[in-house]
Amino acid sequence: MTLSQRDLADVGVLIGCGLRPKWRPAADSDYRTLLGRYRTDTEFRGAVDSVLEGLEVQVLSESDLGLVLGVRRESVFAFRLTDLPNVTGVSDRLLVGLVSVAVAAFAFPTPADFDDDRVRWVSVDEIERFVRDVCEQVKRNPDLASRQEESFEEAWRTFDRLSPGYKADKGRGKARRSPASSTYWVASVLGWMVDQGLARPDASRGPEAFQLLERFRIQARELAGNATYAVLAAVRGDES
Repeated sequence: MTLSQRDLADVGVLIGCGLRPKWRPAADSDYRTLLGRYRTDTEFRGAVDSVLEGLEVQVLSESDLGLVLGVRRESVFAFRLTDLPNVTGVSDRLLVGLVSVAVAAFAFPTPADFDDDRVRWVSVDEIERFVRDVCEQVKRNPDLASRQEESFEEAWRTFDRLSPGYKADKGRGKARRSPASSTYWVASVLGWMVDQGLARPDASRGPEAFQLLERFRIQARELAGNATYAVLAAVRGDES
């Protein structure tokens, strides 16, 4: 069977749904129907996968969550770290990258954990303390980072120099977080994860606590072979 113009339009609709991380098939009948077709119609599935390949995107999962997509760095849909507030220079981008990997390593310290669908929670304070502990471990044992890229060295040293708590911007009165605070960067990354449908706030677990969602587990699994993840996961394993 040759796909019709209507079929090709449906390919675009399904991809559009997958690129909206908070959309769920349960709440959208068109999405639910097209996801079912993706699972059962080989020709339709092939068309969707081919278009995604051209966009440097791949399907990581096709669960009831919908299409969970992984975007390669070269893709036009790749998230830009500069989209976060106050991310303007190389050091800022390295901080965001370090914190993002730290959330994955804290919640999933072994590759096998990515196959465990138990609910996991993190908080701003937990992740801040964890990354700071990583900095201390690397200072005490430089071999931990000896095979890392130079960017990792710059990232952890930059984080280590930050104030661990609140820091007032000069002339602004009441103390509040600023980019000179390590908790600012952790809170920014976790807030972005909420916007991306990867986490949600959970006040019942304490202040600035977040539940990590299934979508995050699926996407974070791609980090299992990452060298920075390996270092952070090793530190996390020593803590457990």
